[in-house]
Amino acid sequence: MKLVTSLSKKLKYLWKTRRWWVIVSLVGLLLVGQTIYARSQNQETLNFISPTRQDLVKTLEVSGSVDAKEKASLRFLAGGKVIYLGAKEGDLIKKWQTIAQIDAASAAKARKKSLNLYSKERLDWDQQLDDVENRTIDQSEGRTVDKNQLDLENTVLDVEIAAITVANSVMSSPIAGILVQSPTNVSGVQLAATDTFLVVNPETLIFRALVDEADIALVQKNQSTTIELDAYREETITSAVDYIAYQSSTTASGTVFAVELPINSTEGLAKYRLGMNGDAKIKLAEKQAALTIPLIATRERDGKTFVDVRTGEKTYEEREIIVGLETEDYLEILSGLVESDEILLPE
Repeated sequence: MKLVTSLSKKLKYLWKTRRWWVIVSLVGLLLVGQTIYARSQNQETLNFISPTRQDLVKTLEVSGSVDAKEKASLRFLAGGKVIYLGAKEGDLIKKWQTIAQIDAASAAKARKKSLNLYSKERLDWDQQLDDVENRTIDQSEGRTVDKNQLDLENTVLDVEIAAITVANSVMSSPIAGILVQSPTNVSGVQLAATDTFLVVNPETLIFRALVDEADIALVQKNQSTTIELDAYREETITSAVDYIAYQSSTTASGTVFAVELPINSTEGLAKYRLGMNGDAKIKLAEKQAALTIPLIATRERDGKTFVDVRTGEKTYEEREIIVGLETEDYLEILSGLVESDEILLPE
C-alpha cells in the first residue's frame, strides 16, 4: 500500500513538473508501436498471381502530322499585278488549269528594250569586226574587242530573261486537286515574288510520322497501324506503313526517319486538314494465346530474367525464366513457368 501511494505521488509530481515531456514520450511510444505493427502486417501480406494466356501485341508509338503525298507549291518568277484569277481558295483545280495571271505589259516592254539593245550591240560588234579585219591589233584594242563580245552576250541573256518573264506571267497547276492556299481571292492586287499558291491532291493524304533512329530497324512496309489525331481523339484511323525514308533528318530530339501512312477517307481535306497532329501505333509483332506475366513481376541481372515463385504460404524462391515477346505491361514466357505456378508481385 505504501508502494502504491509513493508511486502515485511520483506520477503526480512528474505530471506537474514535466507534463510536456510525458506527453511527448507517450506520443513517441505510440508512433513506434504503429510502425512496428504496420511492418509486421506488410510482412504478412504477400500477393501472388499465376501466369495467364492472352494475345500479345507489341507496338511502336510515334508522333506526326497530316500531309499530302502529291502537292504543288506555285509562285510567279517575279512579282506583278494580278489581272486574272481563275480559282479561289477551296476551289477544285483541274490539271493544267490556269490559276492566275499577272500583267505582262511591263515585261513585254522590257523584252522589246532588250531586243533593241541586242540589235545595237550586234551592229557595233559587226562594225568592229570590219574595222580590225585583215590587220594586226594591239593588246589594248584586243581587250576592247573582248569587252564588246561580253556586252553582246549580256544583251542576249537579257532577251532570254525577258522572254522567260513573259512566259511565266501565267500560272497553271501541274496536278489536279484543291487550292488550299492563295495569297489573294481578288484580282487587281500586287503580288510579290514570294507569294505562294498551294494545290493539294486530297486523294493522297498521308500521316507522316518521325521514327527515332534507334527504332527504325523495327519498322517494315505493310505493318498494320492505327492513327489517332488530336482533333479527333475518339476516332481511330486504320492504315499501314507505305513508305520509309531512305535519308534521315535531324530534329531537336536527334536523328529521325520519316514514315508515311496513307489516310484513306472519302471526306479528305474537308475533315483532315494539313498539319493536324497526332500519334500512330505501328504493330511490330503479335502472339496469340501466349503464356504471360506482368512485367513488374520480373527483374534482370547479368542479362538474365528472374521471378519469385511461391513455395509455401509465406515463402518463395527465385527462378530464372526465358522470355519472348515483350510489351509495355506484359511479357511472354517461353520456359521456366507453367500456368499452375504462382509468382510474387512486388508491393
